[in-house]
Amino acid sequence: MKVPTSIEASKKPTFTAEQGAVAFARQGLGSVIEWTELKANQTNCVYKAVCCDGSYVIKIKYRKAFSLAVDFNIAALLRDTTTLPVPEISLLCEDTDAFGYPYLISSLLPGTQGRDFFERPSTSDDRRCRLLKEFGSVVAAINEQRVSDGLLPVQDVTQWREDIRRKLLYNQDLVADLPEDCQAKLPIIEDLLDKIDVVPNPSPQGLLWGDATIHNLLVDDDGHIVGIYDFENGATGDLLHEQLHVAAEFTREPQEIYGRDHYPQEFWSGYAEAGGVRIEPDETYLKVRQAIMGAGLCWFWEVLGAFHPKTPQWLDDLESGLKSLVGS
Repeated sequence: MKVPTSIEASKKPTFTAEQGAVAFARQGLGSVIEWTELKANQTNCVYKAVCCDGSYVIKIKYRKAFSLAVDFNIAALLRDTTTLPVPEISLLCEDTDAFGYPYLISSLLPGTQGRDFFERPSTSDDRRCRLLKEFGSVVAAINEQRVSDGLLPVQDVTQWREDIRRKLLYNQDLVADLPEDCQAKLPIIEDLLDKIDVVPNPSPQGLLWGDATIHNLLVDDDGHIVGIYDFENGATGDLLHEQLHVAAEFTREPQEIYGRDHYPQEFWSGYAEAGGVRIEPDETYLKVRQAIMGAGLCWFWEVLGAFHPKTPQWLDDLESGLKSLVGS
C-alpha cells in the first residue's frame, strides 16, 4: 500500500430514511418525517432525524477507532451528575439489523457549532474571550468527575510503551498495509522500546473528554455554550493529557484568530474558577508524549482506512523521540 500524497479515505457509506425508520421504530421514537445527512468528518456517519415527537441526531459506527459505548456512558454520567448541556435522551443500540452497524441516537442539541462562531469575522474579541472562559469551566467540570472502575477505557501514561507496541508493532493488519520502507522502520522502533525504562510520573486523575475542542461546542447567538458533545474518545486517566490537548487548540490555523496571546489565559481562567488546577509537565512527560504522537498514524489508519501522507515522517519522529529517551 503506497502512502498517498493526500488523505485518500475510503468512501463513507450512506444510509437511507427507510433504514432510519427501522431504527427509530425499534427504539419507540415514532415515525421519521425528515432524514438529513449532517456535515461530519470522515470518522462518522451522522444524520439528523425529525420525528413526530422531536428531533434527533443518530451516529452510526462504521469505523473501529471510536466507541459509541464510551460516548453513551460519558453523556449519561454528565447528565446524572452535572448541569452541563448534554443530550437529554441518549439511546445505544449494538444490534446491526437496521444499518449493518451499531448506532447511537441522541436528542438534538440547539446552537451553532463553536468553531463556526469563533472563526466568524463578525465575532468580537470579547465574545471569543467569554466563550473560551466558559469552555474552560466546562472542561474543569468534566475533569473533576469520578468514574466507576471498568466503565471507561483508562489513559495511563505509565503504559506508553505497551500502547505503542499494541497499536503499531503488534497490529498485524496495519503492519501488512504499511509500505515496505515504513515496515523496515518497525524493528528499529521495537529495539528502542526494549532499551527504554522511562516511566513518566502520572498526573492527577479524572474524567477525560477525549476531544475537548471548540469544534465540539454548540453556542447560542451570543456565544454562550448551550451544548457539548462527541465523547467517543473519552477515558479516565491523566488530566495532563487532556490539558495538553486543549493547549494545542491555540496553535491551529488561522493563527490570526486562534493565536492571540490572551486567549489561552481566558481558557485557564475559566478552568481555575471552576476548580480545575493547571498542571505543568516535566521534560520526561513531554518527551514521552511526543513519542506517543509519533504513533498517530495508527489512529488515521483505523479511522480513515488510509495512511496519512505524513506517515513516513511520523515514523521518523517516533524513532527520534525514542532515541532521546534511551538512557534517560
